[in-house]
Amino acid sequence: MTTTDINIIKSWKKLALFAVASVLLILSLPHNSAFHYEFQKGKEWMSEDIITPFDFPIYKTAEELSADRRKIMETYKPYFQYDVSIEQQQLSMFSSIMETQIDQKYYHEKNILLNLLKNVYQRYIVQKNDIPTIFTNRSQLVISVIKNNIYEDYPISEIFTPDEAYEYIYSQFEKDTDATVRQYMFSKINLHNYLQTNITFDETVTNKIKDQLIENISITKGIVPAETKLIAKGETINSKNIEILESFKKEYKNAGFVGSLQLVLLGQILLVIICLLQLYLILKWYQPEIFNRTQNLVFILLLIIVSVFGSIQVIQSNANIYFVPLTLVPIYIGTFFRSRTAIFIYMTIIMLVFLYAPNSFEFAFVSLAAGIISVSQFRTWYRRGRMFIAIGLIFLFYSLAYIAVCLIRDGLFENIDLNTLLIFGINAIFVLFGCQLIYVFEKIFGFLSNSTLMELSDTNRILLRQLAEKAPGTFQHSMQVANLAEEVMLQISGESLLVRVGALYHDIGKIMHPEYFIENQQIAGTSIHENLKPEESAKIIIKHVEDGIALAKKYNLPNKIIDFIKTHHAKSNTRYFLSKYKEQHPDATDFSAFTYPGPNPYDKELAVLMMADSIEAASRSLQTITTESISDLVENITDYQISNGYLNSSDLTFKELTLAKEIFKSKLKNIYHARIEYPNQK
Repeated sequence: MTTTDINIIKSWKKLALFAVASVLLILSLPHNSAFHYEFQKGKEWMSEDIITPFDFPIYKTAEELSADRRKIMETYKPYFQYDVSIEQQQLSMFSSIMETQIDQKYYHEKNILLNLLKNVYQRYIVQKNDIPTIFTNRSQLVISVIKNNIYEDYPISEIFTPDEAYEYIYSQFEKDTDATVRQYMFSKINLHNYLQTNITFDETVTNKIKDQLIENISITKGIVPAETKLIAKGETINSKNIEILESFKKEYKNAGFVGSLQLVLLGQILLVIICLLQLYLILKWYQPEIFNRTQNLVFILLLIIVSVFGSIQVIQSNANIYFVPLTLVPIYIGTFFRSRTAIFIYMTIIMLVFLYAPNSFEFAFVSLAAGIISVSQFRTWYRRGRMFIAIGLIFLFYSLAYIAVCLIRDGLFENIDLNTLLIFGINAIFVLFGCQLIYVFEKIFGFLSNSTLMELSDTNRILLRQLAEKAPGTFQHSMQVANLAEEVMLQISGESLLVRVGALYHDIGKIMHPEYFIENQQIAGTSIHENLKPEESAKIIIKHVEDGIALAKKYNLPNKIIDFIKTHHAKSNTRYFLSKYKEQHPDATDFSAFTYPGPNPYDKELAVLMMADSIEAASRSLQTITTESISDLVENITDYQISNGYLNSSDLTFKELTLAKEIFKSKLKNIYHARIEYPNQK
């Protein structure tokens, strides 16, 4: 299979990946029309007149529904279960005790007392503490007693407690009997023993009835017939307009939609294709290092799908869209890739959600403000305390952007919803916890975060310790290269920490045979290569790249760091040994044994490291250290690399290259303390 065939297959795989993502995104979108009107209280209606093509109900506002629920909570009745057995038992016991304890000559008085007891039980007896506190503060409370499966309402004022029942019986009995008889009878029996509660509070039935009442609250309060003009162009929008338009919007998205659902689906397909096609082309043309790795595309598309699906679900559930921590997307992308990539992917998500979000302009503006600041701040989130500062700034920019929109829209501080500001705080907390997934993504997809780079830059790590011990000259060279390359990347807005770590590890292959490299030779003027053939020396020198790759894989260095090892000599050759070989073999035509395997650097970080490595190594051989000699050295090496095409695959611009050369010259002068020649003064 040829290279062309392999590339074609890879291209089709990527297209298939985007196609699958497109299908999943289309399925995640709501299958109805998006309401395309925006309206605000106090503003003029700038669109055309709206005449409803269908009947639709006017929905109650959240405040009205809340008032209805509050009214039910204030007026619903408690339900009590009636126990007839208690009444029968107590009356029977009371009759028996009177027969045995009270003389028969008081037959009439006994009947009076028994009838009074019966009357009390018929009006019910209840314990005060059996009535829940929620009802005790109500005046004119009516309870419902369940008797023989029939609900009967009674004012609580007509129902007795045991003590009230006793007082009632005593007072009524007092009217019909003289004091001597009354004293005699009450001394024989203890009436309190026969006054037991015969109704008890039924919490289950009470709550069930209450829930049914709340469930049956009507969510509408009228009907707007078809062909009614809802609002006219130029009309000032008031509370009544908003109420009707919100109801129309709700029905328009649901049963009220009269358009073609097939055309809605077609529009959604076009929307998704446009967004993903833009992403595909931008990554392919401007971010090939991302596009060429399938894991990168899977990660990016997965983030887009999950973000859009989650946002749409929140919108359809009528929850606040700002609960969704969308700023995690640019944080994740910006951690592993370039900031501009993170911003574009974030904008792609906003475009896909925009049409379905309530107050879509506000949503887009507020989300973009928070998203952009999240990218700028999380570039250095690995530093102590920086993450919390970044989270605070995300909350701040969310809030400021929202307040700005509210003030422009209404011109009143009173209309700023404090609950929305609280949701921004919750969103920021979600972002804080969501950042912990960076480590998981890093391991699953083989990415490289700044946190890991900080760990790798520790010179006490085993590989760097071995380099310092076995090849101290190479270690010092690597440190100088790291300083040079890092300074350049800081000035040209590149990945400075990445290039520093790459520089520290780029020559670790020299650990295997340090004595063959001049910076590690302890006796000046002698070289082990004097006893070797040029091709043998070249093989050993070139092999340090292969050894470095093997060591890096053995110690599980990330692939991005291995790329620095592979490319720091590009496809150049060992010029010194090649020159000697040509002198010895003037007729030779095959010089492949003197050429590094490469490849050439494919991005600016790799290119800057290659330049810094060559310049720093060559600067050690300068016989005379002056401003001119350093300048000539830098110019000659960079010109050689440019003329041989080593920088062709990188994305270094001419401006960045010029700036890099100036930085190299300045840093080398500082390192070697180059003498500046001043004009003679007389």
